Amino acid sequence: MNPIGQQLRKIRVNREMEREKLALLAGISVETIAAIEEGEMDVQVSALYKLSDVLNCTFAIGDVSI
Repeated sequence: MNPIGQQLRKIRVNREMEREKLALLAGISVETIAAIEEGEMDVQVSALYKLSDVLNCTFAIGDVSI
């Protein structure tokens, strides 16, 4: 699992949100969210922006936060 995937899963679980609901609200497929969380896919900035907006959070990669 990559750092963004770990952060996404942790935040989603802490918010008690199923992948299906997050996918619906963010306009991203459940399969894509699962692949990001499992580290099987790199997340695009546009998808990360949508996820952070829905989850009302920021994601950090080193010194950069989105």
